[in-house]
Amino acid sequence: MPHPLATHLAPIIDMEVPQLQSIVARWVVNESDELERARYRVFGAGLRGLKERILKRPAPPSEEEVEIAITAMLALAGRRARDLRA
Repeated sequence: MPHPLATHLAPIIDMEVPQLQSIVARWVVNESDELERARYRVFGAGLRGLKERILKRPAPPSEEEVEIAITAMLALAGRRARDLRA
């Protein structure tokens, strides 16, 4: 099951990176859990890389593929956030 942020971002992934980062920043501000806020910050920092990988593909990914990629990135960001706190 995709993460809610992945579901939110997948349909609008064509937006410019600063706009996407602004959306993620709102999720950071609205999140009450510090570890989850750290996860979103780490994820937001990696958005440019995701966009670059999408643009390098010969054909654009489906919305479902984008959701899967974002959900995976959020899982990795969560690990990284935990590692940074340890």
